[in-house]
Amino acid sequence: MVTGLPFVGREDVLGELRGAWERAAAGRGGLVTLTGPAGAGKTRVAEEAAARAEGFRTVWTWCPPDAVEHALGPWSRLLRELVVDDVRCGRLVAASPSLRAVLAGAAAGGRTEADPGAARVRLAGDVTEILATAARRRPLLLVVDDVHAADASSLRLLLETADAVRVSRVLLLATARDEDTAWQDRSWARAQLMRRGGVLPVGPLRDEDVGALLDAATGGTSAPSAVRALARYTGGEAFFVTELLRSGGGRGGPASEIPETAVSVRVRDAVRARTAELSPRAARLLDLAALLGTRFRLDVLADAAAVPLDEVRALLGEAAGAGLLTEAGADEGRFRHDLLREAVSGRPAPGERAGLHRALAAVLADHSGRGRDTGPAEVAHHLLLSGPEHAREAAGYCREAADRAAALLAFEEAVRWYERAVEAHATAGAVEDGGAAGQGPGHAEELVEVLLGLGAARLGSGDWAKARTALLRAASLARRAGRPDLLARAALGLGTGPVGFEVDVADREQADLLGEARSALAGDPAHTALRAAVTARLSLATAFLEPEEHRVALAEEAVAAARGAGDPAALGPALAALCDARSGPDHCRDRLDRSREIIDVARARRDLPLELLGRRLRLVALMETGSFAGADAEAAAYDTAARPLRQPLYAWYVPLWRGTRALMEGRHRDCAAALDEVEALGSAAGSPNAVLLAETQRWCLYADSGDREGLRRLRERAPLERMPGVWPRVTLALLAAQLGRREEASRRLAGVMPSLLGAPRDSEWLPMMAQAAETVGAVGTHPSAPALYDALAPYAGLFAVEGIGAAIRGPVDRHLALLARSMGDDRAARDHRDRAVRATVEAGAVALAERIAEETAGSGGVPGAAVLAPPEFRDGTVRAQDGPGDGPPVPVSGDARSKDPADPSATGRAATGPTADGRRPDAPPPAPQFRREGPLWLLVYAGREVRLPDSKGLHDIAVLLGRPGTPVPAVDLAASGAGAGDVGTGGDDLHPPGDLGEVIDATARAAYRRRLRELEEEAEDADAGGDAARSCRIAEEKDALVRQLSAAYGIGGRVRRAGSPAERARTAVTARVRAAVRRVAAVHPELGRHLRAAVRTGTLCVYEPEDPPAWRL
Repeated sequence: MVTGLPFVGREDVLGELRGAWERAAAGRGGLVTLTGPAGAGKTRVAEEAAARAEGFRTVWTWCPPDAVEHALGPWSRLLRELVVDDVRCGRLVAASPSLRAVLAGAAAGGRTEADPGAARVRLAGDVTEILATAARRRPLLLVVDDVHAADASSLRLLLETADAVRVSRVLLLATARDEDTAWQDRSWARAQLMRRGGVLPVGPLRDEDVGALLDAATGGTSAPSAVRALARYTGGEAFFVTELLRSGGGRGGPASEIPETAVSVRVRDAVRARTAELSPRAARLLDLAALLGTRFRLDVLADAAAVPLDEVRALLGEAAGAGLLTEAGADEGRFRHDLLREAVSGRPAPGERAGLHRALAAVLADHSGRGRDTGPAEVAHHLLLSGPEHAREAAGYCREAADRAAALLAFEEAVRWYERAVEAHATAGAVEDGGAAGQGPGHAEELVEVLLGLGAARLGSGDWAKARTALLRAASLARRAGRPDLLARAALGLGTGPVGFEVDVADREQADLLGEARSALAGDPAHTALRAAVTARLSLATAFLEPEEHRVALAEEAVAAARGAGDPAALGPALAALCDARSGPDHCRDRLDRSREIIDVARARRDLPLELLGRRLRLVALMETGSFAGADAEAAAYDTAARPLRQPLYAWYVPLWRGTRALMEGRHRDCAAALDEVEALGSAAGSPNAVLLAETQRWCLYADSGDREGLRRLRERAPLERMPGVWPRVTLALLAAQLGRREEASRRLAGVMPSLLGAPRDSEWLPMMAQAAETVGAVGTHPSAPALYDALAPYAGLFAVEGIGAAIRGPVDRHLALLARSMGDDRAARDHRDRAVRATVEAGAVALAERIAEETAGSGGVPGAAVLAPPEFRDGTVRAQDGPGDGPPVPVSGDARSKDPADPSATGRAATGPTADGRRPDAPPPAPQFRREGPLWLLVYAGREVRLPDSKGLHDIAVLLGRPGTPVPAVDLAASGAGAGDVGTGGDDLHPPGDLGEVIDATARAAYRRRLRELEEEAEDADAGGDAARSCRIAEEKDALVRQLSAAYGIGGRVRRAGSPAERARTAVTARVRAAVRRVAAVHPELGRHLRAAVRTGTLCVYEPEDPPAWRL
């Protein structure tokens, strides 16, 4: 027997690895995978790389074939090695229940997570933190051998970790077979592994390398013909070359004993020949060892063979002498290669092999029961191979293995074991009852529990369709077994878990199951909290099926039951259901209070999904009440909480709200970019809400930017005619108006009015009414205006918000102004308009404020926006204008018509009296004006009058208009434009020349302070709970906020303002004057052209027209 063959060749691969570990030592870690067929020498290359990586700490883990161990076993071994001699890593483990569970191989108390996906992301973050912490002392080389055999959950964690270690001193080195059969049903992981890091194929040895091995085996120089023959017959595969040399073959060149057949068969025969030379007791021991795996525990082997441990070691020494085993530790044995184990395991006949598996299962079950380091997965594996008569026992261990995997967040592995449990139950039924129903009451309930677990695990792994199949089957079996509690759990599982972050309100089957479960649980005090959860979910699921009163009653019942049971896990979702049931404008304040309670409950339970749900509800209520500073702070808090989860289901709301803010400010490109992000994340999450709200925001973007082609495309693809409810019909009316089809818009609005006035005042009511008012504003006048005004008037002061904050239609005062103008009540229209502009300016909605001022001023507007055109009165009717021509007459109520006898609508004569702005046709045009009136600027030029909301740029222009031909320093404009009040005043409130405003404005400062207070509370919770990782993350966020706030204040606590160099003043004044001119041109093109030609900006700014008008300022 030849031993001690040297390592040869592979310098190209080792050179690539050297570059990888040098980058990792510099803090640019990553993942490298060595690939090749079985026997290519991948593990030997990894060993050589580890020996050459000076300064690195090397930790090995491995993945046994068939994953015959507990889930995440490779990571359990790796983390134990890291924690054993690093106190800092030990503290991180102590603070993380997930890490503790992975190290123990089981979760304490079989814990469950409110959001399994989010919990798994936290686990990946905790693992990454452990690796980064361990690498601070010395860079890490982590070798994961035979990764193709890893359980799916270990593979997923490896992929997630590979992304995170790119900024750490950590190099992950994996070895994997490249045959398709080796990956079985994990081809997705193989593809991801290739994409996430470097791939280095380990190919056949070169002839010179084969020659070097042959020389070492023979002790001399081999003939070239012998080298070529050995290389040809082995294909240069390292394992086959070395095994042939170890067995004495391959040394005689072309005349050697190497048969011209598959080399693997030759190796197998050689292995069996070596086994035949062993003593019978050693050979039987080796057969058992081969069934345990490439690595095996000596105590398990000793008990299964009924041989004393000392004798086991002696017998295995025979196998080591035959070149089959290698040293692996005092308590462990190891085959030199998995191909050797496979050759040995094929020796026993099928019947004998089943008996050996049964013996191993009994020993492993005994060890597991005594708390030894053995889990149910190993027992289940051997029982499944012991024959169908053991299927019932195997099903129990399969379920236990699945439960453990699910508690460890290893959902793919949990799915595998639950599916095996289902199959075992079917096999047991067929064996015990000859294929009949085969499931007694107890067995049926066991199967329901398995199916419930399978559904939850599939949800955790992201397979919603298959999860639904399992849960529906569980519900059917639970109904037959008379178990309403199991039926309720199945119904709840059909949503997104107990929190119900997104519930499919079109799922009638779920609603029916929830109703059935609720009825079945009535009067059962043992399941009060469960019935509360079911009732709350039923309130949500019947949004399109039941009237508001019924849904409110259900939600209130759920809240009362949850409070009575003292169960916060049920209370949070019940409060959320009540917020949803009472989602209309009459209950904004109530929703603010309830959402605050939801957040408090969630934070006390460390239930992030529930906290995000509460913050989402609160943000919308803040928007509706006009508290946009609070809404911005809530959006920031939501983002902070959702970001670590890295779950698309939660993440897509953040760019949605970012797009809403951009739309309010007129930043259309930013809104479009945010929408692309919403659609990508929403698609990844499979969220129908994301699709609907993205389309809503895109609609508003097209309308605000005047993109009629975009509106037309959206109209064609949106199935509004087929959607239930009143709001799609109102939306169709407004879309028609925005597309210039005002006659169609008027008819559609008239048709939907009876339903609209009787619609429930839920979350859709206020934005729906706002759309109707905008339609009236676009068509000119409409008989529905008085009824709409009366319905909206009680809600003046609120904002109309589309969906879950997808867009802001504006203050209700905006829509009251449109309706008042339509009815001819100009005074009420002006009052509402001024309040609306003031509210939108306070909200930071500059673009919306401009649009409101424009659409209610009687002027033409931005294409696509809701524009009020002056009505033409003829014979007691008002004609709906559609482009340049007149449409057919539309009846108008008396309240909507002018009572002025000089009005042509009253006489039918040609207009000879005053025009809409009060001038007679033969009167001279009004004098040019550029002056401020309250929150608006009155701009009059070339006989046309418009109004715009206040801005610094308008102040600057007014100063220049007052000094035609006189250069004005930009630093002076920066000062005069920074304050409020009349233009040209040198009030005491002005800051020094060149001042460019506060570094951080008051709204942002308030939001930062509010978030700091929340973080203080969260830090106390984390410290009290010993959650070091969470405390660290909170501290990092607090430091970032404190740095921002510190930059905002100067000496004495004064608010810090930007510096005053002339160049900064020039840049700021130029930008704001140009922006103001653009806004003027949008509503008054003639004045816009005049200002563009006459105003020059720079260090000195000047107004130099050819013929200066006599401006009234």
